[in-house]
Amino acid sequence: MKKYSFVVLVAVLLAACGSDARLFQQAKLATSKGNYTQALELYNQLIKQNPQHAAALTNRGLLWEMMPAKNEAEKAKNTRLAEQDYLRALEANPNQPETYNNLGALSMQQGNNGVAASYFSEAIARNPSYFRARLNRGIAYTKMGDLTQAQLDFAAAATLRPNDPALLYNRGLAYLEAGKFEAAEDSFSHAIAVQPNNALLYVGRARALAKLGYPADAYDDLTQAITLKPDYALSYYYLGDLVYRNGDSDMGLGALVKAKELAPKYAPAYDLMGDMLAMQSPVEATANYMTALKLDPANAAKYQHKLELMKTQEGRYQLTTRRFFPQGRAYTAQGQRRVALQQAQGAAN
Repeated sequence: MKKYSFVVLVAVLLAACGSDARLFQQAKLATSKGNYTQALELYNQLIKQNPQHAAALTNRGLLWEMMPAKNEAEKAKNTRLAEQDYLRALEANPNQPETYNNLGALSMQQGNNGVAASYFSEAIARNPSYFRARLNRGIAYTKMGDLTQAQLDFAAAATLRPNDPALLYNRGLAYLEAGKFEAAEDSFSHAIAVQPNNALLYVGRARALAKLGYPADAYDDLTQAITLKPDYALSYYYLGDLVYRNGDSDMGLGALVKAKELAPKYAPAYDLMGDMLAMQSPVEATANYMTALKLDPANAAKYQHKLELMKTQEGRYQLTTRRFFPQGRAYTAQGQRRVALQQAQGAAN
């Protein structure tokens, strides 16, 4: 589970031609009913008859992504099969925008956001009005940190579907990343008006409201998200952060425990709990940082730095201060006024 949940939409082609039309439609119908094994058999039969059927290859690739996997190895195998089908589809028909879109979505799921953006660009070049590719490229640019290009794509997508909840949600996330909290709140509110039972939208708006200095409204949105989707870990993660910052440490820690129960592989929850416990329970805080390090090796340097800070009282004090009181504190962990300490250090230099 990632810190930011992005809505990535992939397309099932709707066109078929010639004598293959019957099998194609049967396979689509089976997929829509959740009969994935039957759909796979039908696509296999169709592709055996016509190995160059680009639409069938694309849809079978999507089917591989949708197939439930028993474990990570099977999931990885299905991903490889999906990619192979998409690439075969492009060999058969290099002008099919849906195939580029699906390849882009697959690349983004694997963390290859630059590659994903290139595939989405190919889809858009073949169909400039392709909403899903515009939306998905905006998401890819957001993940890459190119918020200017992301907003250009979201603006273009808005001319096609201005009230699409997925667009409004992801545009709100991009505004959050850019520090444009009022615009983010407006985007999430617009999405909620369209889709009032979507818990993700309330979590997004809560994040914006908290940044704007409205913790009570943020709290209301997070509790509404929990009501709508009690098993959504991010609701508890942000609720824990919110109430801890506002003085309720017990409730904050309790919300984090729930977030970890629902998403035991979500590293930021362990990182946040470590920061909460750094002063009052160094052993537990260290254990949480160690778990975060194991789950998120890509950010190993951050966790290793925190583990180093845990070795001293001043370091533990810094961990809590930096996370929850970024404006700083007047006193050190030993009770000395920081202004006096800085003056003394300056005189010594």
